[in-house]
Amino acid sequence: MKWLELHIVTPPESHEAVAEICRQAGAQGVSLNTDGVITALPVTEGLDERVQFLKAQLSHLPEWDLPPVQHLTERLRDEKEWSEAWKQFFHPLRVGERVVIKPSWEDYTPQEGDVVIELDPGMAFGTGQHETTQLCIEFLEKLVRPGMVVADIGTGSGILAITAAKLGAVSVWAVDNDPVAVLAATGNVARNGVERVVSVQLADGCEDAPPCDLLVANITAEVIEHLLPDFGRCLRRGGWLVVSGIVQERSQRIRMALQRMPCQDFQHRERGGWCAFAAKRG
Repeated sequence: MKWLELHIVTPPESHEAVAEICRQAGAQGVSLNTDGVITALPVTEGLDERVQFLKAQLSHLPEWDLPPVQHLTERLRDEKEWSEAWKQFFHPLRVGERVVIKPSWEDYTPQEGDVVIELDPGMAFGTGQHETTQLCIEFLEKLVRPGMVVADIGTGSGILAITAAKLGAVSVWAVDNDPVAVLAATGNVARNGVERVVSVQLADGCEDAPPCDLLVANITAEVIEHLLPDFGRCLRRGGWLVVSGIVQERSQRIRMALQRMPCQDFQHRERGGWCAFAAKRG
């Protein structure tokens, strides 16, 4: 199969909206990078209409008080070329003090104390290079304790679920509403030998989540705000909620929503125009 690769350059404030537009246009996986969004549309009947829809929706960003697209490039690739093209940008990366994200196709010699996460994200979000993922990993490194039950909402490549498992979680419930992400996450869970700990499922939200000691959601500000009541019901008393994927301009709204919950030990991190929050359920 042929794929139309799209690289949409836009400021971070527009990333989540652009990613959602790509999904609505039929994109099979979306990757967020520091300078924009990379995605691909299958070259099938109706491609021209899907591209026109995508571009029309992107033109509305200023009407939604979001920065416009600065540049958009299109490139036709075959399936193997598309799956290999982005690998040149993905190399072993240390996040926080102990976690090292290692591509499955590269060698890495662990240092003492390293927690190595081996990934082949495919077309799913989550290589560790994006600020939102890094902020979540830093919180997990600080908050996960042996024996915890963890929920990862919007698992993408499974990077956060695997990190939680390798930091000592005894059970991790990981969900995504994208079949491409579920497939990638399932493969990465097996690749890291944590399939007895991490359960990956295709689902929306956390309706079926078990009572948990920590819930992490690296999604979007709008979805986080909508799901906060459900998140609160999933958390045990004293459990931690970690949320990210929040552009700086929308962080105050999420902060206020969190503060309306019975939370303690409110914490905040930001990097590159993105924010993450951690709060302990009272």
